[in-house]
Amino acid sequence: MKAKHTAPALLAVFSLVLLAACNDRLFDNPLDPDAELRAYEILSTIQTDIVPLDLTFSGDALWAVDAGSRVVALNHNSGALIRELDVQLPAGGIAYDGKDLWLSVRDTPQLVQVSIINGSQIRMLKLLRGSFGALDYFSGRLYVSDRLTNAVLVVDPENGTIERSIPQPSFAIDGVCHDGASLWTIDATQMKLFRLTASGALVNQYQTPSRNPSGLAFAAGIFWCGDRTGKIFKLRFP
Repeated sequence: MKAKHTAPALLAVFSLVLLAACNDRLFDNPLDPDAELRAYEILSTIQTDIVPLDLTFSGDALWAVDAGSRVVALNHNSGALIRELDVQLPAGGIAYDGKDLWLSVRDTPQLVQVSIINGSQIRMLKLLRGSFGALDYFSGRLYVSDRLTNAVLVVDPENGTIERSIPQPSFAIDGVCHDGASLWTIDATQMKLFRLTASGALVNQYQTPSRNPSGLAFAAGIFWCGDRTGKIFKLRFP
């Protein structure tokens, strides 16, 4: 009887080892309906002295809003602090529009454009309602995460008009970015990274590189995913 039970057990162990060696799944049960492809490569892990809430890339620096609402520029390779803007508001999200920065005022329906040079306010948009967090700028529009509707709002930065609302497949939005073809969001409660169509349809989902993801940015084929432990992961999807 012992020999009859040993063979299947050895086979199961061998199967798990083989799957791990292939390095193409995040879960080792091939029959798991939620099993996902390990579709990205972690290029590097950057350790910082902040707790990032949101990220954006300006071409020469990685900008972050941290848990203390500081707006800081970081070296995108080392995470070293380059400089900090004097912004007197509780920022919760950040985006770069090609010239200056946009900030969401945490847990309010307000968006503020500030100078990337000195942090001075250029423009404020007060939308009718919402509780804003992470945001991104793409193709002349702001993509704003709204906790009240659990959706990403596409906003005209000239007048604050909400042109459309993109529903999310998750419970929360802890990061958002657009890669030129797809919209990406993070849900920290599920530790999931979602790739969506323009209408919000799910294309794919991936396990995040950490347990406490927060903040997402994209530029030139590279994704940056923050973590509340102070780490920022540099990712590339093949």
